[in-house]
Amino acid sequence: MHGFTYGGYILTLGFILTTYGMILWFRDVIIEGRAWSLFTSQSILSNHIYFISKTISPEKIEEALINFSTENKRYLNKDQFGYYLAGLLEGDGHLSLPVLRSKSSLNRILNPRIVFTSHINNLGLYAYIQSFLGGIGRFKISGKNQSALRYIIGDIKGILLFINLIHGKLRTPKNIRFNELIKFLNIKYSLEIPENLLDIS
Repeated sequence: MHGFTYGGYILTLGFILTTYGMILWFRDVIIEGRAWSLFTSQSILSNHIYFISKTISPEKIEEALINFSTENKRYLNKDQFGYYLAGLLEGDGHLSLPVLRSKSSLNRILNPRIVFTSHINNLGLYAYIQSFLGGIGRFKISGKNQSALRYIIGDIKGILLFINLIHGKLRTPKNIRFNELIKFLNIKYSLEIPENLLDIS
């Protein structure tokens, strides 16, 4: 501010306004800190805990995969893997479809998601599935005791691989939603994936 006309006055005014803003901010922090009811409400605490989602470390995933593969090696049947995934989708899976041509607030294209929900104890099984699928998908844990496991396939390459593996193998009304997924991808990415028919064998 040296040599600037009225520089001293502007500097003083800026200092006063900054100090005033800090006083108001700290006042609000102190008021909120004293409002114990905001933090001791059981409903707020429980909701806060339930909706926290955390990722799982790669080390924990690898350890679970090794343990699962060791214990279940004789039961793994690659020929039936597509049928197993189809049954898993029908039992514990969910197909989430965004609105066609929709984008997120960050202007990113929204893709469908295939989500499996299970208990954290089944991490080894889902880690095996992930490794069999070439590493696609990601894991999240949530819930009151961090016991709910979610395996999420959300990239287009992974979704197409999953569709190819279970195409023609579904046996329940979830096939309707599966065909909606196929239709969505065909329109959005100009694909020609055929409609999926129920397996009635």
